[in-house]
Amino acid sequence: MVRAEPLVTDVGTKPRPVVLTTDCGTEMDDQWAIAHLATSPAVELLGIVTTHAPNVAPPAAETAKKSVEEVLDLLNLKKRPPVIAGKNSPLPSGLQPMTNPGVEFIIEQSKSHTNDDRLIVLAIGAATDLASALLLDPTLIDQIEIVAMGFDGWPGGNDVWNIKNDIPAWQTVMASRAPLTVGDSAVCIKQLVLTGDEGHAILDKSGKAGAFLSDLLNTWIDDQGSLVVNVTGRNAWPVWDEIVVAHLLGLTTAETYPRPVLNADMSFDHPGPNERATSINWIIDVDADALWSDLAARVAEGSK
Repeated sequence: MVRAEPLVTDVGTKPRPVVLTTDCGTEMDDQWAIAHLATSPAVELLGIVTTHAPNVAPPAAETAKKSVEEVLDLLNLKKRPPVIAGKNSPLPSGLQPMTNPGVEFIIEQSKSHTNDDRLIVLAIGAATDLASALLLDPTLIDQIEIVAMGFDGWPGGNDVWNIKNDIPAWQTVMASRAPLTVGDSAVCIKQLVLTGDEGHAILDKSGKAGAFLSDLLNTWIDDQGSLVVNVTGRNAWPVWDEIVVAHLLGLTTAETYPRPVLNADMSFDHPGPNERATSINWIIDVDADALWSDLAARVAEGSK
């Protein structure tokens, strides 16, 4: 294994084009990532594709779109990214792509990109639309790079949410040759956990948007009670999806491994020592202090 280079964007360079896929409204972390991405000068957020989750009111993708728009409404953006509702249900087994405006948007945005200038696709929810795009347009593997939040940890795989809600789609993503970086639950629980008071301390000076985000965290912790303690051992919660933002900003360390096969039970089958396999980058460390400092500054600048 070797360490993977993060997607560092140096100050003064052209922002990196990004498309986000999200199940916003599932809890509170998607909203933090959306506000961070939309206000970051290092990112050109071309658009946001919303997707499904079992606890988002149907039609799920349209409901998630409303949650995204709620965040964007609080921001004073020079260019507001379009929000496109994707699929409301998981990818069927048998690798049957499902076209919709979200899938079409991903494919269209990738067309001007090459192997040396890839579009970054961030996946922080179900992967239905991303997987459908990969199946419909095989050239995407040479045009996009994927950064995802998911899985319990390395080397076992497994998952309780993003992958669980869309196993065939995530099998498609894992089986593709598109460059892939993963931030798992283990690193988020270790390094991206905040109490309600810590969330307020970070964001309460960041305008209406900052207050909205910190209130979301505090309300989630209060409302979920035993779930929160079961996951973290205290009244604090991981802001899971900020892991993909951290990687974009060069605030992570990752290790590179041969890419495993994702089984239907969400376990991994790892290739043998003499088998050829596409690589996967696995995030092992996050500079959380720098991440929260950047979030606060960007949201403050972009808040109404």
